[in-house]
Amino acid sequence: MTTLTAEGLIRANVAIPTLPQVVARINALVDDPEVGVREIGAAVAEDAPIAASVLRLANSARYGLREKVLSTEHATAVLGVRMLRTIAMQASVVSSYEHLRGQVDFSVEALWRHSILDGFACSLLATHSRARIELAPEEFQVVGLLHDIGKVLLLESSPEPYLACVREARERGVPEFRAEEIRFGFHHGEVGALIASSWGLPQLVAECCRYHHGPSKRLLASPTLALVALGNLMVHRLEDGDLRGAAVVFSPEARALLCLSSEHIAEVVERTEAMRPQITI
Repeated sequence: MTTLTAEGLIRANVAIPTLPQVVARINALVDDPEVGVREIGAAVAEDAPIAASVLRLANSARYGLREKVLSTEHATAVLGVRMLRTIAMQASVVSSYEHLRGQVDFSVEALWRHSILDGFACSLLATHSRARIELAPEEFQVVGLLHDIGKVLLLESSPEPYLACVREARERGVPEFRAEEIRFGFHHGEVGALIASSWGLPQLVAECCRYHHGPSKRLLASPTLALVALGNLMVHRLEDGDLRGAAVVFSPEARALLCLSSEHIAEVVERTEAMRPQITI
């Protein structure tokens, strides 16, 4: 199936969200060289869910600050404006789908925790990789947020068919994206790619979302795409409690493609597992 065919099916079946207004405003401020930390921090403070997420991250063990961060202006200085933009997008998107919590066969909360952890892991991998990785670390955080968002939109747009798809994948022991392709004619990664394109994000961000389940031909041709696909698989193994399996995801061939050592992989697995319980939604 061509990308254009999949896009047509997605638009016919899924309501593609626009970029949240508050995120668009923060993006504009971040991109304006005349705007400083004070103005950006003030804009963040106007949105309660975003402000809470920013302050929570700034005060987390990840930054290890001795003094508690109490203002969004201080948090902006601690996190940096690019990371702040990513956190703003995360908080705004997550809060937009609060009404979908509490499903019996599908946990939106678990999906968001996975997505944020995936972005964290991929950022770490990119930091260590000596291959030609064409996205900045904060852009991998956005990939993490969007790569599975198609599942949420399918749940919202077609709740019964989608939940039946989830159950079918579980009962048959097949990947959910395969079951989605059979039932809908597209999979959640393609939805994430369409959102990324609609929001004006780099084309490579969209491709990372589209190809995070392969095919292998695409992954072998791009270290960036391979990093996202392998990082996603690693996080799934950690969520299953399989720390050894998380490291084994990176075969000798994969490590060569990404120019990563076994020591780097071990560090990323350890740090990602340590971050996992810290993620709250």
